[in-house]
Amino acid sequence: MPKSIASTSPPVQVPPPPANDGRPPVRRWALMLFRTVVTCEAFLALGQAVLAGSFLSGHYAALDLHALNATATGLTAVAQTAAALLLWRPGGGPGWPALASVALFGAEAGQIAMGYGRVLAVHVPLGVAIIACTVLMLVRAWRPAAAWTPSSRTEGAGRAKGSAAEEGPA
Repeated sequence: MPKSIASTSPPVQVPPPPANDGRPPVRRWALMLFRTVVTCEAFLALGQAVLAGSFLSGHYAALDLHALNATATGLTAVAQTAAALLLWRPGGGPGWPALASVALFGAEAGQIAMGYGRVLAVHVPLGVAIIACTVLMLVRAWRPAAAWTPSSRTEGAGRAKGSAAEEGPA
């Protein structure tokens, strides 16, 4: 009977891989910049509904303020796009806020055109959609900072399961 030889060295403990595949967390300055601009955008968008309602209630000067606030909202959407790009590339965050911000700016540009053209059948429902998307973006932007770090679960979701590289030798 062969004797078993006991190892004199302690077992090597391998730490578990980090949840973010070794990537650094999202930079705080980029996240705070994005949150600030998204918050401004949401307040301006909600202000648009208040000013429209005020105009419909008979305060006709509110229409000029509605137009002025539309310009501010559009410019803030451009700033939001820039902040989202900074959050994505140097900030280490996800890319979806940049895409969503570009789409929001496009919708707001169309909204402004429909408003000046008095195409209210498009202007009003598009305004409701813009406000809903802006509030959704606001809620997503203010998630805890840990939720902004990409995890291996979400990053690997796009890869095909069962590939030969993942399965190893048969």
